[in-house]
Amino acid sequence: MTERVRAEDLFFAIKRIGLDWTARMEMRFHGENITGIQVYFLVYILRHHPQGTYITEVCREIGVAKSTLSELVRKLKDKGYLAFEKNPEDIRRKRIIPTQKLLIRKSQLLETADRTEAEIFSVLDHQEQIQMYRMEKKILTQLTRMEDSEKKKQEVYLP
Repeated sequence: MTERVRAEDLFFAIKRIGLDWTARMEMRFHGENITGIQVYFLVYILRHHPQGTYITEVCREIGVAKSTLSELVRKLKDKGYLAFEKNPEDIRRKRIIPTQKLLIRKSQLLETADRTEAEIFSVLDHQEQIQMYRMEKKILTQLTRMEDSEKKKQEVYLP
């Protein structure tokens, strides 16, 4: 028997994994006035940019619009988790850096994220996890190709 999977079902499955992760993180930090998406972003910063980074760099890495990410960073700044560090060479560029408040919570956030991720992916053996990672990379590569192709088409039609 051959099982047919629709592309829409794949997209919803991928989306549900992300939504479930953020919902679980939100539940684990319930009452702390922080959303699952905010926790997810703070964990990303702690794992990949503990010394700070620029919004444009993170936009490229995770594929989120700059306006969306700027709003998220602003909210986390208002809550005291992130701060801006001015760039003496370019006053328009501000580096986002973890605050002392975030650094104090670092081990709790990372341990909770690690446990949650391990629990979610415990149903997959090591080979399946590798296969899933490779498939995700293939899909992301295809999306990049499609985006580049669209940009080239737009350039052809520009006066």
